[in-house]
Amino acid sequence: MFDGWFIVANPISNSGKTARVIHLVLEKLKSNLINYRVKPTKCSGDEIRIVEEATLAGYNKILAIGGDGTVQKVVAGITIQKNIPLEKIVFGLIPSGTGNDWAKSKQIPSNVIKAVDVLISGSINEQDVGVAKIINTSGVKTRYFVTYSGVGFDSFMLKKIEDYKWLGKLSYLVCAIRNFTKYKNVALKVVTSKTEIETKVFLLGVGICKYTGGGMQLIKNPKGNDGLLNITIAQEFSKFDIIRNFFNLFNGSIFKERKVLTLLDSSLKIHAKNGDLVCQGDGEIFGVGKIEYSVIKKGLRYLS
Repeated sequence: MFDGWFIVANPISNSGKTARVIHLVLEKLKSNLINYRVKPTKCSGDEIRIVEEATLAGYNKILAIGGDGTVQKVVAGITIQKNIPLEKIVFGLIPSGTGNDWAKSKQIPSNVIKAVDVLISGSINEQDVGVAKIINTSGVKTRYFVTYSGVGFDSFMLKKIEDYKWLGKLSYLVCAIRNFTKYKNVALKVVTSKTEIETKVFLLGVGICKYTGGGMQLIKNPKGNDGLLNITIAQEFSKFDIIRNFFNLFNGSIFKERKVLTLLDSSLKIHAKNGDLVCQGDGEIFGVGKIEYSVIKKGLRYLS
């Protein structure tokens, strides 16, 4: 194993502001005599190929510089690669995205200098990795997530979020306010190992961590390392219900709503009664079809 960090950096994250962050991180690592090799991404998906390259070269410490999308794809690369066992890989993050939900959940500082200090003196922790299989007529696509995946309003909103990214941390909130009246509940069949439900949902979320969508709290008290998926189902929301609960999505009070059901299970299958579902994970559209969720218990070792 190499005694140093292999850095996967996304210079266009946060509307290009991450380019300066990368420079600051490298200067801090140099001043602390920490060895590193850096490889910037050029387009979405490069992260998986770069992680394969890093582990093949013997690097077991992988550092991401970017936002939640970068985290998701780097962790997917770590999970997929077969060069180094998962229990020997350590993941680190310098958060530099729009939402930084995973970093917020793990209390990783947004300040660059303090985030680098975590690499030096932080402790190694473990968390589960979520698995989403999207099944349609084209076959089965497997995607991985570390924070949250779901269907319904959040997926609907993600298809519109690009027009609001210039607002930074307010982008998700403003997008939701501007578009919630256009959304219609989706009729679903939900199957876990313990129960079967048919309902119309405002959103159905499957979570590993607390925050998603720039600070929304849609998952109730997740442990994140017990091999269980935290499932939230907001059922039969009217427009009035949405308005009444809108800010509860962000302050954690949504679970007091009687139309919100929470479940714990190691697996979940969902499909739409009419048509296909749009599935999102960690802020990106995963695909369209029927969805099957599972979990890799303690599949990620990270510094915080």
